[in-house]
Amino acid sequence: MTDPAARCAEEIVALHRVFEATLGAPGTDDAGRYEAAFAPGFTMVMPNGHRLERAEVLAFLRGARGVRGAGFRIAIEDAAPLHVAPPLVLMQYVERQWVGGAETARRACALFDIGGLAPRWLFVQETWITPPAG
Repeated sequence: MTDPAARCAEEIVALHRVFEATLGAPGTDDAGRYEAAFAPGFTMVMPNGHRLERAEVLAFLRGARGVRGAGFRIAIEDAAPLHVAPPLVLMQYVERQWVGGAETARRACALFDIGGLAPRWLFVQETWITPPAG
């Protein structure tokens, strides 16, 4: 069986590749992938402190195709476990984004349920490292 933290690290990278494709290219969407990834009850705290429920995150992603432009990129760095207690795994990572030549960075903690075939996101908390200019 694959290491639980490694499975979660792979999921973090894989889902952010989907975000990158969706937000960077008009017409690209994988709503089924998001719905499968985010468990019922999923919540997210944005770097500005705003809390979003699962339905709000899904609605944003469905309406955000191509909003960041063709040069949009995301990189995931330093994905590592903070706590592993199956079926729950708490991970941390740094997410860097490039939009129109500007870079932002945020540190995130994500709680996963690894009890199924693929890790499911239960909660994410993001904090700015490098916020957007202005």
